[in-house]
Amino acid sequence: MDMNRNLFSAIQLEKTAMFVILTLIVFVAAFAIISHLILMVAEKRREIGVLRALGASARSIMLIFIAEGVLIGGVGTLVGTALGVTLGTIQQTYQIVKIPGDVYQLSALPMRVSPRDLVLFGVSALVVSFLATIYPSRQAARLDPVEVLRYE
Repeated sequence: MDMNRNLFSAIQLEKTAMFVILTLIVFVAAFAIISHLILMVAEKRREIGVLRALGASARSIMLIFIAEGVLIGGVGTLVGTALGVTLGTIQQTYQIVKIPGDVYQLSALPMRVSPRDLVLFGVSALVVSFLATIYPSRQAARLDPVEVLRYE
C-alpha cells in the first residue's frame, strides 16, 4: 500500500478534479438553459399574452416553461450519462488511454463507473436544470396580457 501511495494520491486528486470540472459543466449548462428560456419568453410574449387573455393562469404559463427547461436538462443528462458510461466502458475494456508504466506501475488508466456517482451527478444535474427554469418561468408568468397585446 505504501509503495503505491503516490498512485492512490494521484487517482484521488484526479477524482476531485473531475468532480470540480463536472460541476462547472453542469452550471454552464444551467446558464445555457436560463438564456434559452429568457429568449423564448421574449420571443413568445405575444403568445403568452394571448394565452393569458384566454384565461390561462400564471401557474400554467410557468409550468410550460418549467417543463421545457426540465426536458432540456433531462435529455442533456441522459445523453451525457450514456456517453460517459459508454466511453468509460470502452476505456475499461480496450484500455485506449495509456499512462507511462515506469512511473505509475500501470500501463493504462483504470476506469470504474460507480453507480452512486452516476445517480449523484444525474440527480444534481436535474435539480440544477429545474432551478435554472424558475427565473425565466416566473418572468413569463408575470407578463400582463393587456400590456403585451396593446402594441400588437
